[in-house]
Amino acid sequence: MPTTDPLYSVRDGHLCFDRVDLAAAAGDRPTPFFVFSERRLRANVGALTDAFRSRHPATEVFYASKACSNLWFLHVVRDAGGNVEVNAGGELDKALAAGFRPEQIVFNGVAKTEDEIARAVSVGVRAFMVDSLHELGRIGAVASGLGAVAAVAPRIDVHVPTMTHPGLETAHGGKAGIDRDDAAAAFRLAADHPNLDPAGMHLHIGSQITSVEPYRQALSAALDIVAEVEGAAGVRLRFLNAGGGFAVPYREAPVTCHPSDYFCSLLTADDYAEVVAGGLQARRPDLGLFLEPGRSIAATTAVLVSRIENEKTKGRRDAAGRRIGDERWLTVDAGFNTLLEHTNYHWYYRTVVASRAGEEADAEFRLAGPLCDGGDVFAGDADSAYRWFPGATTVGDVVAFLDAGAYTLEMMNPYNARPTAAAYAVNTAGAFELIRRADTAADLVSHDRAPGFEAAAGLADAPGDG
Repeated sequence: MPTTDPLYSVRDGHLCFDRVDLAAAAGDRPTPFFVFSERRLRANVGALTDAFRSRHPATEVFYASKACSNLWFLHVVRDAGGNVEVNAGGELDKALAAGFRPEQIVFNGVAKTEDEIARAVSVGVRAFMVDSLHELGRIGAVASGLGAVAAVAPRIDVHVPTMTHPGLETAHGGKAGIDRDDAAAAFRLAADHPNLDPAGMHLHIGSQITSVEPYRQALSAALDIVAEVEGAAGVRLRFLNAGGGFAVPYREAPVTCHPSDYFCSLLTADDYAEVVAGGLQARRPDLGLFLEPGRSIAATTAVLVSRIENEKTKGRRDAAGRRIGDERWLTVDAGFNTLLEHTNYHWYYRTVVASRAGEEADAEFRLAGPLCDGGDVFAGDADSAYRWFPGATTVGDVVAFLDAGAYTLEMMNPYNARPTAAAYAVNTAGAFELIRRADTAADLVSHDRAPGFEAAAGLADAPGDG
């Protein structure tokens, strides 16, 4: 079994996740579906909070809800002591529905609409993380029209490379944030506006960052900028928002990992906290520390359970077309419609044949999803095209994708008109509960309109929502 995570075990030859037999669960309900662990979610929130507060007591964790904004998930985060960060009006509404108080919410994002800003100002969110000088003026104008004062924290691009996937870099000349040369102007604008309160500064350098060095560089640069803008604008900031990006070990880590292998990480919450919280405590202990972790809270809380629906053997050929070997292919019922990052960022998820977890994984397979798309093929193990499974693996076996809690429910889509998956949670008492029903056939056409034609007949709700 390719994990040493104690939340996993093998019972009667089946993979169990937080005591749930995944193969047995797949026998009782349609696949694919997700299983979340309340116990792991609470532990993740607590571990990050404790690590950072032990080094800088004035730390607040604002869970980045874009990683998973399921209402059950948000309720657990809140109950475990976390705050929340939102990126859109819909995420704000979900956070409020989950019981977060406005002062527990910060509003991020690079394209906030006037309506979203007005809604956030009206409910009284803790602060806006501001992406541009234009947006700063927009927030000021909306707040003025509402007769309110909005707390703001300009997001400054500290221009630090991170060695993560290029699509996950956010502070190295990418689309997010204000250029550092304009930082002083941003804070002067905020300080001079009667409806803006320059409360802090924001930076966020990316996601899945497997080295602490970028954080060390980013914190040093950020605190230099803080000193500069406080002098230029005549303000004293109350907090620094250091973002998130703490890595999850999607590969079982060897003794060493190179930071450029962003699926491999040996770092713990304490390692990040020592650099970020410890560094802030040493240089500016008066500043509160805001964090926005998403992946590091959500990823390890869930597995995706899928079933093998097809198998075949195809020839492996050389450049001249001569057959030089065979490839065994398995296709499962979940592809990038369910795990979008697997194709979007060529993401890697450890995978176990849950119905054969007691057998040795001794054979190479190519693993693919069900979609009518040649790119719907999962990345291989150990820098190869292949996955290692028990040699007897076949149609009907149940496959589990590990660490599937982040950016999965949020990114699911109905490509090929495949209904999006259900999600279940095992609570701390061991009860197995539905937290998101699967889409039905009726859901797939619920937003469609066909003027001049009668509605198609025979689209009934799909069975087995669980």
